Amino acid sequence: MAQNLTIGNPKAMAMANAVTADFVGLDNVHYNPAGLVDLKGRQFETKIIAAYMDIRAEFEPGENYDFFGFDADNDPVSYTKSQTATPAMYIPGVGLTSVPALIAPLNGVSFNPPGSKFTFANNLYAPMALGFSRDEGDDPAAFQGQKVALQRITYLSPSIGYKINDQLDVGLSVGFSHQALAMEQKFRSPNDLLALNANPAIQTLFCDTAVINVLTAIFLDICQGDANPFANMADMSLEMTETLSPTYNLGLRWKPYDWLRFGLVYQSEAKMNLKGNYSFEYSDGFFEFMKGFAGVYNPSIFGAALVGPISAKQKEEGIASMKLTYPQHISGGVSVDLTPKLTMNFDLKWTDYDVWENFVIEFDRQVMAMQFATILAPANAQPNRITMPRGYESKWSWAIGFEYDVSNRLSLRWGYENRPSSIPADKADIMAPLGDAHIIGLGFGYQWDKESVVDVGFQYFWSKQEIPAGTSCNVNCDGITDLVYNPYAGMDLETSVNAYIFSLSYRTRF
Repeated sequence: MAQNLTIGNPKAMAMANAVTADFVGLDNVHYNPAGLVDLKGRQFETKIIAAYMDIRAEFEPGENYDFFGFDADNDPVSYTKSQTATPAMYIPGVGLTSVPALIAPLNGVSFNPPGSKFTFANNLYAPMALGFSRDEGDDPAAFQGQKVALQRITYLSPSIGYKINDQLDVGLSVGFSHQALAMEQKFRSPNDLLALNANPAIQTLFCDTAVINVLTAIFLDICQGDANPFANMADMSLEMTETLSPTYNLGLRWKPYDWLRFGLVYQSEAKMNLKGNYSFEYSDGFFEFMKGFAGVYNPSIFGAALVGPISAKQKEEGIASMKLTYPQHISGGVSVDLTPKLTMNFDLKWTDYDVWENFVIEFDRQVMAMQFATILAPANAQPNRITMPRGYESKWSWAIGFEYDVSNRLSLRWGYENRPSSIPADKADIMAPLGDAHIIGLGFGYQWDKESVVDVGFQYFWSKQEIPAGTSCNVNCDGITDLVYNPYAGMDLETSVNAYIFSLSYRTRF
């Protein structure tokens, strides 16, 4: 979803991002640096982008929904709906913050010396900037993101375009970016083991019978606290950043005829080591349960000797780190003048989301929640580490756009992009609630005066997905070891995203 949507170039938005072989002003720094050669003299561009995003999810118990005596009537998430349109973003020095509206000003500048084949430019833009905030009350989707922000801001992008001859242009931009990944969420674990522990009949048998109670206290104390399968166990906060993450964009544009143009751009990957703070604050019920469990925990009995001593604390804080790769991207396009007034653009794109196989978050010490998870799900949890399987896929997508010159001053634009999801069905979730997506763009360009151009663009993005119970172990598998992480085990889920994005830019010579 993030790809190109938050760049905010009105022409690219209107033509559904099918502009690799076209000219889009200062944002050619991103789309294809070879197009910078069309910027003559000294030019300045400013733009404003505004977005509204509606994210929804529905929860319905699957067939035979049951966890050792706990059924759908016991689960407060059953038959509920979630909706949010509140954006969130990571603000350096402030942290993860809900904001009333997503509005951002962006600027760029270029210089082409008189008679020179070189054009130099710098641009401020956001290759990836998405975030949402759910109601802090009882939003049922809060167990996969109460607040989430994934953003990349390119604050410095020295760029150069070079005109080799009348038919061939090349360009290079180097981007220095700030990357942030931040989230707040609640944790729960619908699971037969926790249901067994909380089952009233089991509690009566093991906790109200003196002899059995003694044995329980020796091997596994289930008589303290409340490890209910549907209760909130903990609130987690996580903020990680990389302040200097470089990439480069290498572009080429070939114009064999006046009416035909080809474009190609390669955007490099960036390997990052995000680092920041985390905290876990446990509910009273789970904290008391873990105190009882810690008192009798014996690694030789549970077969998890690497866990070490469990020290129950109601709140844990520390330093977290994560290796993350910003994926490389390739786009090729053609721009054809079908008539003297009508131009068609077509782009084919590929992004290497295969690199998002797992998200591994390292903690600077053993965390109680991870110690507990290690005993039952050692493949995805260790005392100081959690592995979140992603299994994303690299996909091709395509886009088509049109521009019609009504007059020498006014151009109308429209386009459509088909964007298959990079998230396979067995890795779907509601933190990234995206199925196959579609984008429609509309807009216009107006030559305000001899030196100035005004562009307006609008995009509508929509995506839906269905996740039947037990089909994705990132959200609703119900096996006894599926603790990491299936907060909606056994649930049928549906999600939808509708986004409306508007941009206005003004470019002028000075």
